[in-house]
Amino acid sequence: MTNKTPEQRLKAVRASMKLQGLEAFIVPYADAFQSRNRAADGSERLKWLTGFCGSAGSAIVCADRAAVFVDSRYALSARTQIDAALYEIVDEEKQKPDAWLGAGATLGYDPFLHTKAELDAFARAGLKLKACTQNPVDVAWGDKGLPQTKAIAHEIKYAGRGVGEKIDALCAGVSDDAIAITRPDSVSWLLNLRVPELPVAPVVHGYALVDVKAGHVTLYTDVDCGAPAILAAFGNRVSVRGLAEVEAGLKAISANCKNWQIDDYNSPAWFRNTLEAQGANVRHAMDPVTWPKACKNDVEQAGIRESHVRDGVALVKLLHAIDTRKGLTEREIEKLVLDIRAEDPTCFTHSFPPIVGFNENGAFIHGQIPDEKIKTVEGDGLLLIDSGGQYLDGTTDVTRTLAIGVPSPDMKRAFTAVMRGHIALARAVFPEGTSGGQLDALARAPLWEGGYDYGHGTGHGVGYCLNVHEGPCNFSPKVLRAAEPLKVGILMSVEPGVYLESKFGIRLENLYLVVPHTQGYLRLDAVTLAPFDKRALDLSLMRDDEKDWLNAYHARVLATLQPLLPPNIVRWLTAMCAPV
Repeated sequence: MTNKTPEQRLKAVRASMKLQGLEAFIVPYADAFQSRNRAADGSERLKWLTGFCGSAGSAIVCADRAAVFVDSRYALSARTQIDAALYEIVDEEKQKPDAWLGAGATLGYDPFLHTKAELDAFARAGLKLKACTQNPVDVAWGDKGLPQTKAIAHEIKYAGRGVGEKIDALCAGVSDDAIAITRPDSVSWLLNLRVPELPVAPVVHGYALVDVKAGHVTLYTDVDCGAPAILAAFGNRVSVRGLAEVEAGLKAISANCKNWQIDDYNSPAWFRNTLEAQGANVRHAMDPVTWPKACKNDVEQAGIRESHVRDGVALVKLLHAIDTRKGLTEREIEKLVLDIRAEDPTCFTHSFPPIVGFNENGAFIHGQIPDEKIKTVEGDGLLLIDSGGQYLDGTTDVTRTLAIGVPSPDMKRAFTAVMRGHIALARAVFPEGTSGGQLDALARAPLWEGGYDYGHGTGHGVGYCLNVHEGPCNFSPKVLRAAEPLKVGILMSVEPGVYLESKFGIRLENLYLVVPHTQGYLRLDAVTLAPFDKRALDLSLMRDDEKDWLNAYHARVLATLQPLLPPNIVRWLTAMCAPV
């Protein structure tokens, strides 16, 4: 069933829609857990149907037309991955799916793949909504043959707090009778579970129903959670059931627990619909695991710093290899990224597929470059490398843009603007209660001076051996996405960039812990350890205080990593970290 052409797949979906009386059906990027990171390929419905490989977007299929909606990050990659004869490619920032369909249209949807907040927005836009009993994509796809995965206990030496302690703290802060926790990273953090065999995010894909009055959690998942260490950590506080039992479990718990808390912005609408059908009172509130997960405890913060030292060793080895080997292709560098991190036995997978782009391919931002456009890294220009690793004591995410040969004056001008933007935010001091939205412009201002900007947020939260993208905080000009205040212990990325289509792309990214500054104020403290490429800078465009920040950062990189590297790489790193 899986070897159909895109045209055949679209035809099969339309046939299933017709049988269900659907005039339009939406296929989101989201899976049944509203997760960016997939349990298996069987969750990649948007990719299977359209060929689009981005981590955000949606498609709408009608009987006689279809469209894929993407944001500016994926505009280039969408045009290379999607058959324009089958799908219209729409910039969702200019035309939303509801506008494309038209008010009054009936839109079919899978209630597991959309939140109540999303559906409410469609309804406000004038669409009529129809929940499907069978997802037409799943019907067309057929048997997906999903693999069995196995969880491990995330030990106290990494987690800092035990399962019972976390459940007690959760229940103490909630007035409702029960909570449905549906985000895999929240479930995994609460129950100290990880699945190292999964690529990208080692999370348990399942749902946790919390009986607050009993202080008990029932986990619904098809992941094998039977390891002795897990059962010992669970004790009598956690029961495990199969994913197929969640409906029966929800109904059973709601017989005694009438007041429920659900995060309508992150939970599948199915949960609210099912509970309300049972007569339960359902209240929206932010997932109560969100803040304790985001604000890393002392053990987690120590792990983050330690894992970033090991990751820094891998990064420097990688940058040295690229700088000294000639004629590598972008694909070969992607493999090199993975191979060098894999030399460290504590790194069990990557936190996202590596992104490598030379010159014009660097402008793909977050898209994967198709094979026919792969370049050999030679001549003059800029090479962008965005990568990260997963460790039991941390998650990493770093981007460096390297000078290859002699970058042009325009490249150096843009690179310097990005470097200055990064520095401006990295050294910011701000009052407690400040949101990422209030700080985003600090990074953009130096770029605006040169006539540059970028279409993505300046930064995102990062999990702890969890998702590389973690809420609730972001650095973004989009107020609703970045309204939450930054707090001590949150791990944030800072990653401004410049992307000039058909020319080059630049992004410079570090991770930073939010730490106390003086009474009532906070600042960012770098945990990423890797040199920025001074050879791509136009130093005449930098102020002395900006150079001072860069020199201090490079001195820290050299002092920390020098004892852990062989002499030939130390010599290279010493030159890369020399003061400007």
